[in-house]
Amino acid sequence: MDKDLPKKQSSAPVVILVNGPSSSGKSTLCRALQERLTDLADGNPDAAFARVAFDDLVLLLSDKLYPLSFVRLQGGDLARLVSRTPHDGRAAWEYVDESGAEGKHGGSPRMRVVLNPHSRRLLSGLHRSWGAHLDLGTNLVIDHFLQDKSWSEDIVDVLRRTGARIFLVGVFCSLAELERRESSRADGGVEGRPLGLARRSDEVCHSHQLDYHVSVTTDQQTTTESVDAVMAALQHAGFLASCPGVPKE
Repeated sequence: MDKDLPKKQSSAPVVILVNGPSSSGKSTLCRALQERLTDLADGNPDAAFARVAFDDLVLLLSDKLYPLSFVRLQGGDLARLVSRTPHDGRAAWEYVDESGAEGKHGGSPRMRVVLNPHSRRLLSGLHRSWGAHLDLGTNLVIDHFLQDKSWSEDIVDVLRRTGARIFLVGVFCSLAELERRESSRADGGVEGRPLGLARRSDEVCHSHQLDYHVSVTTDQQTTTESVDAVMAALQHAGFLASCPGVPKE
């Protein structure tokens, strides 16, 4: 996706699409970025930014559709699940080991999220709902995990059709730190992830030809420094000045 798109009308909403691998710190960055933008808007409803996320998909699902591997990681009740054996087609998603696939890291395990048809439709519906928010004039911060090219193409198509001004942020992190964070999540909490998801998603999330306006490296920059970098890039590109009600910093 080319970031150098024709300039939209100054009344068009702004959408900040943040993409990066699992455990890279996207959610922390997006929350802090929304707070900074809220402070800048100073109560002006036309300048407010809502925050939406790929993980909102889970909120639409019954927990009975969670995969065995995910619930086992959390120490949950496996007897409640519709799925009885791994990869039986009943779970909303599964984690598939792609340790044999090509990639810059290699190694094992390397896990990929695979959505079943129900969940894939829900993801497309989420994308369209975010487009509806933009059609209504709401500015968005999107916390996304663009693992698959089809996911990337779907959301980019939705955003382009709204006429919103699209600002792209890439979130990067060293593999060692990604895996350290991933290991710390595997503690039975709701943020738990299977080992290998960070390694594989770091190979694929940034492979979809997205031309980022700004990139941040979360193991080298603090959250404040990352937000500062995004805000400076937004201002330099004229996005803050064109966002209704948001003054220049």
